[in-house]
Amino acid sequence: MSATQPLPVLITGAGPSGLVLALSLVQHGIQVRIIDRDQQFHIGQRGAGIQPRTLEAYNLLGVLPDIVSRGMELRPLRFYKLPGGVEPSKTFNMFPVEEPTPSTPYINTRVLGQAKAEQVLREYLATYGCHVERGTELRSFEQDTEHVVAHLVKRDGGEEVAETVVCHWLVGTDGARGIVRKHLGLTFLGEALAGQIVFGEIIVKGLTRDHWHCWGEFGSKMAILRPTEDDDIYNFIVSGNIDLEKIYEDYDTLVQTLKEISGRQDLIFGEIKSKSNNSPNVRMVNKFSEGRVFVAGDAAHVHSPAGGQGMNSSVQDALNLGWKLALVELGFASEFLLSTYTEERLPVISHMLKETTTLLHATRSAKVNGDVSQGWTRSHDMKMLGVNYRWSSILLDERHPQQTSGKEKPLIDAYGTNTSDGLHAGDRAPDAPGLAVVETGNVGAETTSLFRIFSSTRHTILVLSSDSDQITAVLGLAKKFPPRFVRTVVILPQDSSPLLAASGADVVCIDQGGHGYTGYSAGTEGATVAVVRPDGVVGALVGGATGLETYFRNVFSNVKA
Repeated sequence: MSATQPLPVLITGAGPSGLVLALSLVQHGIQVRIIDRDQQFHIGQRGAGIQPRTLEAYNLLGVLPDIVSRGMELRPLRFYKLPGGVEPSKTFNMFPVEEPTPSTPYINTRVLGQAKAEQVLREYLATYGCHVERGTELRSFEQDTEHVVAHLVKRDGGEEVAETVVCHWLVGTDGARGIVRKHLGLTFLGEALAGQIVFGEIIVKGLTRDHWHCWGEFGSKMAILRPTEDDDIYNFIVSGNIDLEKIYEDYDTLVQTLKEISGRQDLIFGEIKSKSNNSPNVRMVNKFSEGRVFVAGDAAHVHSPAGGQGMNSSVQDALNLGWKLALVELGFASEFLLSTYTEERLPVISHMLKETTTLLHATRSAKVNGDVSQGWTRSHDMKMLGVNYRWSSILLDERHPQQTSGKEKPLIDAYGTNTSDGLHAGDRAPDAPGLAVVETGNVGAETTSLFRIFSSTRHTILVLSSDSDQITAVLGLAKKFPPRFVRTVVILPQDSSPLLAASGADVVCIDQGGHGYTGYSAGTEGATVAVVRPDGVVGALVGGATGLETYFRNVFSNVKA
């Protein structure tokens, strides 16, 4: 790119949402600059709880193996009787521990400190030649219908060096105090909630690593020590009717408070690795973009930490925006596609804020002398597997035509608490293992799964059918769309002959375990065609080529089919 050509995308803020967005874009072949005002990378745990839906997002992006290997399972909570602080009073899991299923292989919450998760994302970004520019701050910007002009300042030692960047798109992932949302004039309505906490990481000797260790209650005094992925380093949380400012400012006061609340004078405390204080705010923007500028993550919504939804929601913001922005930047879709970023994410975030606020109130009112678990346990819904976009204008669902007809749409159920009528367009795409790959008319020794096939840069067209005419029609239509962004997968029913395989598909499989046909509610007669978007969401559920063409007409609106 010459000096006179605009940069495609500038991202300001290198937290989880900014890094995920950058990775999504570079995987599409989009040139990105990602800047962060801080001179040093973030440290500490912060958004350490990784929900199953985010594990699926990381799988799409190809980073999941490193996220899993560096992290740990979420440990149970153990509350102790006081005084003494040694005898357990209650031990329980915060989130339900469930067995993986064929449709949901990643079903339990995992833990990895946010700093280490960001490190993983930076490492993968670096393989595309993209590196976070530290000490670089966005000071102001203006935009017109074609470009955004961003004014940056880079701190180099004691000097500030100004730079003007012309870009096609600007994305603010710069946090709740960031400049982008404020400069756009987006509203950030909500409320500040009572209940300050002091938290961070500290070295502790004398505790087991198989539980969260909890003493007291939020209404009076509370201390929590949670094991992290690093030996002897614990995440601490202190709250209650105590001098939290002094606890935050003074190491000796913090250590003495932890010992007094827990009753554990035997514990040996070492170096503080990081610390913060926080009073929960619940706020969200009225829309996620204005013109050629977008916001995501904490720049768009802040919340209570209860439920472990915030970082995970930020990742999903970025994954939703990434593929859409890439298609528009590359000229394959119109800017209308970008309007669905707000349309799809706003109801989800609104629901999330209500749920986490309710959980916060329940947690703060939990009494140790009652059933404390009632205030600390989280439902299956908080794993975010039901988060959906069923109301979106770019979906097509021929099974549930009232959903996308534009008339009498059902009430929005953004977290998918009602799944009684099966899979919809807008739902997460389920996995299906045990797919036997057909090559040159023979079943090979290799088996695969849908989660190994799905791509962060392509729409995956699943054709579940043994009807050769239907398969041929769908594959013929698919060839009219850019092969760079579309992949076709024919899934034949269980016990099918490999000789049924039609030519022209990217992948042909036999559903040996029947999990594909079960997960997508497909019959053995006719055809079920499911289109899975690059963010792992079912974009269309249709019966053949006609419905497929209608769906892609909305997505690839700049491509003549």
